[in-house]
Amino acid sequence: MKKILFAIALAVVATACHTSEEGDVQVGKIAINAATRSEVSESSDNKFVLNESLVPSAEELKVEIVGNGKTFTWATLTEFNEAVEGGLEFVTAPYTVTLSHGEKGAEGWSKPYFEGSTIVDVPGYRLTATANVEVLVQNSIIAIETTPNFDGYFPTSSFKVDGFEWDAAKEELLFLNAGEVTITCEATRQSGTKTSLESVVTLKPTTRHKVLFDLSTAGKATVNISFDDTIVETIELEFEMNDNA
Repeated sequence: MKKILFAIALAVVATACHTSEEGDVQVGKIAINAATRSEVSESSDNKFVLNESLVPSAEELKVEIVGNGKTFTWATLTEFNEAVEGGLEFVTAPYTVTLSHGEKGAEGWSKPYFEGSTIVDVPGYRLTATANVEVLVQNSIIAIETTPNFDGYFPTSSFKVDGFEWDAAKEELLFLNAGEVTITCEATRQSGTKTSLESVVTLKPTTRHKVLFDLSTAGKATVNISFDDTIVETIELEFEMNDNA
């Protein structure tokens, strides 16, 4: 009887060890190394650097990990790291690690949306896979400028970009979703005559675009609208440069 009990005990120990080894083989960990980029592209291959107040720290980034049929989220990278320290593990599989900050799809003044992602394969034996993620602005920035010629001919003018009123006096940046937008201008001459101008342009992500309104000084009054230093619209006005002509 004692021999039988001893054999059963050995079998239980062997089974427990085998199960523990299998568990080690099938799980691993993820470490996240995050870097936030404050630069966006600009015309002529220039770079525009965002104000530090708009750029989140790595610790503030939201974490989303998707893989093995599941989605895991943490409000901040700090909370994720705390979970890792507490023993967080993942079943061995490929995982997409996404870091973000801001409201995706939101538009308006001082509303940047940062995001970056990468894929890692979580190894077994409780080993760690490191996800190196660069996070950058995903929406677009637009700025509208006018030349002295334009301002001289149109002392009063106002602009809108897809319904957002442009305010050149603001120190903030206007962030919009990438894609096609319509820019409208309501301009008033010294004589009080009002003119409506419009141009459609396509915005790129991670880019600051400049729209410039200029006025030619020869012959008929002609408004040139430039987008990133390239004229995209030439509008000949229906009246002469000389109000008395």
